[in-house]
Amino acid sequence: MTGPVRHLGVAILRAVPSFLTGVLLVAAAAGLVAQQAPPWHETTSGYIQHLEDPHRIEWQKPDEVMAKLRLKPGEAVADLGAGSGYFTLRFATAVGPQGKVYAVDILPGMLDYIRQRAQTEGIKNIELVQALPHDPKLPPASVDMIFICDTLHHISDRPTYYPLLVKALRPGGRLVNIDFYKRPMSFGPPLAMKIRKQDMIGEAKAAGFHVVDDFDFLPDQYFLVFRQ
Repeated sequence: MTGPVRHLGVAILRAVPSFLTGVLLVAAAAGLVAQQAPPWHETTSGYIQHLEDPHRIEWQKPDEVMAKLRLKPGEAVADLGAGSGYFTLRFATAVGPQGKVYAVDILPGMLDYIRQRAQTEGIKNIELVQALPHDPKLPPASVDMIFICDTLHHISDRPTYYPLLVKALRPGGRLVNIDFYKRPMSFGPPLAMKIRKQDMIGEAKAAGFHVVDDFDFLPDQYFLVFRQ
């Protein structure tokens, strides 16, 4: 997919991460920034179809992302904003049967889809977590890595959200954030919603994190790894 056609497809895919689709319905109460959902968000099946579009591999580069994360068998991972399980199932394979993956989303339909996929593929190390817009609902000291992809920019009250992530991490655990560069694009969220890379680093630093890896192979997203 190239040129305007490619950008149209990417725009549809990247517009609103699944973790925040439900937030569009409760944003006023939760204090989160909301935006109007495209028509295909009216059905869970339509959203899943776009999240799982084969062309996503061209810009998300999941195999390269996984290689950089260097997950080990037996580790526990939280996929915050799991959506259709695009990364969740990859994590489950990487950590093996002795590991664990928390698939965190606020949409029951998305979690149901992940459950069905896991059952079909015989994956038994995924735990589904229905989060709240302001709370990931992760157990204390439960994970070695929290992974967030194209979701953090929707959370407006991040100063109170980061401490919940701190509590969920085990000693030495990592926080990983992949998000859009703050620049005009023909896809993704409005420019005003995007978080500038250095601002995101500053927010994480205020919560007690420091950057340990900064990968630049994704064309439209920064890819940061933090530790406490």
